[in-house]
Amino acid sequence: MTLPPVQPVKPVRPIQPVQPFDVVVAVPARDEEASVETCLRSVVAAAQHALRTGAVARVRIALAAHRSRDATALRASAYLATTGLDHLVLVDESSDTVGAVRAGLVEAAMAASPRLAPSRTWLLSTDADSVVPTDWVVGLLDVAARTGADLVAGFVALDGWVADPGALAAYDHLLQAGLTAEGHDHVWAANLAVAYPAYAAAGGFPSVVHGEERVLARRVTRAGGKAVGALHPVVTTSARMPGRAAHGLGDLLRRLADAEEEAS
Repeated sequence: MTLPPVQPVKPVRPIQPVQPFDVVVAVPARDEEASVETCLRSVVAAAQHALRTGAVARVRIALAAHRSRDATALRASAYLATTGLDHLVLVDESSDTVGAVRAGLVEAAMAASPRLAPSRTWLLSTDADSVVPTDWVVGLLDVAARTGADLVAGFVALDGWVADPGALAAYDHLLQAGLTAEGHDHVWAANLAVAYPAYAAAGGFPSVVHGEERVLARRVTRAGGKAVGALHPVVTTSARMPGRAAHGLGDLLRRLADAEEEAS
């Protein structure tokens, strides 16, 4: 019996682990010297947790002090310098809208040295009057991985809003109206993550006075990307009235409170 010739065995390529993402956290701030360090401490804790777990390879924390008349930039720089994390503090005196502030900050953060890998970078957004949970970075990226999303809109809880029952009920009605079987259809810039390729394809944050995060989400979906609203992780944000950004959340809360006063 003649045996067939021995075929050479091709070496088996080892399965390569999934390469972790790079992350940029973008935080606009205006006259926030009283709260900026609290915000950044929470962001740093979330970034360090993501690095420890191996969920991300690199994190860059970028803050834009937009036309601030106080020591926002100095306090942010002083604190971030103690963390050992890659960071950027940008003084923005020229942007006319919060959308332009966010767009300029993302552009500066992506261009800073050492360069991040655009194809594997996620942009995370919050605000300087907000506090993110420790699992914020890991949680948003986990939602993206499970759902195949290009943009994840997290949920936001208010801190310190004292209002009449009617105003509270009206705001709760707005939140409830946006809930879906999968999560929600709200979009807050205080709790947002978007893959950089999808962000770039959508043209980035638009230079609008308010609602820049909602416009971005719509553009991502129109460009063929997937946007998902997640109930977790939850970011806590200030309920001050009015807020720093015109027509933002603070203005909405004030309008609800004013409407309740007029009705009573």
